[in-house]
Amino acid sequence: MGEGKKPAAGSRKGADPGPIYYKLQLELQRKIETGAWGPGHVIPPEREIAEDYDFSLGTVRKAILNLVNEGLLYRVQGKGTMVAGTTMMRETLLYYRFQRDFQLKEAALKIEMLSLETIPGDERINRLLKVRPDEELYLLRRRFSSLGRPVIYSTSYLPKQLLAGLDGVSRSVFEKIPLYLTIEDRFGIPTVSNKELIGSEGASPEVAGILDVPPGTATLVIEMLSMGHKKRPYEYRVAYCLTDRGRLVREY
Repeated sequence: MGEGKKPAAGSRKGADPGPIYYKLQLELQRKIETGAWGPGHVIPPEREIAEDYDFSLGTVRKAILNLVNEGLLYRVQGKGTMVAGTTMMRETLLYYRFQRDFQLKEAALKIEMLSLETIPGDERINRLLKVRPDEELYLLRRRFSSLGRPVIYSTSYLPKQLLAGLDGVSRSVFEKIPLYLTIEDRFGIPTVSNKELIGSEGASPEVAGILDVPPGTATLVIEMLSMGHKKRPYEYRVAYCLTDRGRLVREY
């Protein structure tokens, strides 16, 4: 059965005149955002929730439907209603995909972890990540190669306090599993949304050395913020891409 009968934040017996279904919706949303119900978790049946919170089935269904429409829950035939997250997109959410043409196969990329270290907070980056200015960050540096040639240099900045212990993850994990899956599986933080800034610039000496090209070589630069629940950023990433032998693929 459920977690014990208890009044929700919006029990019908309360004095708050707000919609009953919305109060229940906020209570269920709180379970998701606090991690009580993690990504992939099958939530209790509607009838059980109705009994636990002393609401009608119609109220429960409306609250759950709203959460489905907002992307926090999704339904799977034969399994029930599940907590959404990156788990819904594991097969399609790939940040770096290269093709020469639409009809050709995507290039296979090899990931090489260059370093993972703790660095002092940076005023701009910490502000973007919504953490204290003095909070330490993890800096993860990786290089992606295709057919033995470097094509991407990626730098990821992550809040150390939020992701404490990330530096204990083995090197092979960072080289074989996408970072967003590692964050979700180990810390329960799904990728709910991303925001990118895309531009171009000549490669600095550092970037040029890692990509094995002359300084000043044109690179496609992608700045990205990855966000979990409540639009809380957990990663700021800057990727420098060479596109002379392949085009970056985006599907919408």
